Amino acid sequence: MFDLEQAITEWRKQMLTAGIKTPVPLEELEIHLREEVEERMRSGLSAKIAFETAAQNLGPAKALQSEFNHVNKTTKRNLMKRIIIITVGILALLLGPALILPALAFYRHHGAMGGMNLFCLLLGIGLTLGGGGIFFSLKKRRA
Repeated sequence: MFDLEQAITEWRKQMLTAGIKTPVPLEELEIHLREEVEERMRSGLSAKIAFETAAQNLGPAKALQSEFNHVNKTTKRNLMKRIIIITVGILALLLGPALILPALAFYRHHGAMGGMNLFCLLLGIGLTLGGGGIFFSLKKRRA
């Protein structure tokens, strides 16, 4: 006689052997498998056939592991891009005022602004606005 729990245990072992070792994806896959089996059994299939078709629909363990690896790489890449953008924004916000303040101090002391000081002032303003714009443009992702 077919034992559904034993079949799911064997399926989990196959997933572990294929390299899906992190608990969260494995649990999610098992929940999905169980839901598929229940749905198929409600439609009249035997437990054995319901399990086999649900497991086949999920796909082989190697293919699932490959998909998880792809998702993880994409997530890491997006995180690195976000970190780089935030770092550039912080540097711009720090460097901008570092250029603005000496130019303004020179103007206050001398009553005039030379070409290089004007350039530093404008560059500092641009960096400060650009750095601030980076933070306003970052959008929170919704789960």
